[in-house]
Amino acid sequence: MSTGLLIFLAIVLFFAIMFLVAKATELSASGEDKTDALERKSNTQAKLLMAFLIIGLSATAYSFYALYPRMLPESASIHGDWVDSMFNITSLIAILVFVGVHIVLISFVYKYRYRRDRQAYFFTHSNKLEIIWTVGPAIVLVFLSFKGLSAWDKIFDFKSLPQEPGAIHEIEVTGKQFGWIMRYPGTDGKFGERIIDKEHISTINELGINWEDEHSRDDFMADELVLVQGKPTYMILGAQDVIHSFFLPHFRVKMDCVPGMPTRFMFTPKYTTEQYKEEVLKKSKYWQQINPETGNPRWQDFTFELACAELCGKSHFAMRREVKVVTQEEYDAWVKDQKSYYETVIATN
Repeated sequence: MSTGLLIFLAIVLFFAIMFLVAKATELSASGEDKTDALERKSNTQAKLLMAFLIIGLSATAYSFYALYPRMLPESASIHGDWVDSMFNITSLIAILVFVGVHIVLISFVYKYRYRRDRQAYFFTHSNKLEIIWTVGPAIVLVFLSFKGLSAWDKIFDFKSLPQEPGAIHEIEVTGKQFGWIMRYPGTDGKFGERIIDKEHISTINELGINWEDEHSRDDFMADELVLVQGKPTYMILGAQDVIHSFFLPHFRVKMDCVPGMPTRFMFTPKYTTEQYKEEVLKKSKYWQQINPETGNPRWQDFTFELACAELCGKSHFAMRREVKVVTQEEYDAWVKDQKSYYETVIATN
């Protein structure tokens, strides 16, 4: 007998037992005084709900405590601090409301459970309460909206990018099933023109790059995302087939890649990969634990990653790529080792 069938039969048996227990309880209560039965049932349900409140909130608090080290560590980008601040404030308000509402709700159920010697008071309406629970949430939502808009304006303030040559780090990333095409400008710091038509797009020129444009001759492709510490990074994003989502979780970067509609994002890395491991992760007890797969402390095996956050097909998982953050000197040395796509592919065909 298959495991699935056994699980199905166990579930059916469980609900059958619950049904029989409920029927037995109903039959046993039918011969009792209805008022006594109602009061006893009300007391039982009130106590169970109070136990549920205590156990549930305790379990929730423990889960936060136990899983917190495995959540995303400190932001690795400047704008990520603004995002985290907004997220923390929103989460704090949501937690306070969640806990407060459940405490009040279940406390009321417990305090005002049915008793035969107590007369219920019929409360119809209160203008004061209506104002409080309408104006209060409205003020909180307006505050969160303005804080979110303020962060949005700073994150997408492309006009603030330095205009001097070489002052920003530009990378063009195109998502496809199932991978990323990452194009870097060569030594001239400029991308070559792209022309999206049948004449320019081919199996060896998926992006439709115009090779007549001199700026395209030194552009190169890489299979890893290399960023420069402290240098504004300007991402130009696109997609060839379906919607993909460019996601750098540690940098708090997430932007959809949409076919036919380029999107853009900018951010500035705060640490190199090695600095992040030494100055941030190494201080955490979780990251000091030994990784059973490698025998090293977890922080030593850490790498930043690029992922697709949009379910884009059966091999969606394969879109993960390593992300490196290096100093400007290390990046310049890496660029010198790269060969232009035109020289290595186009000119040889």
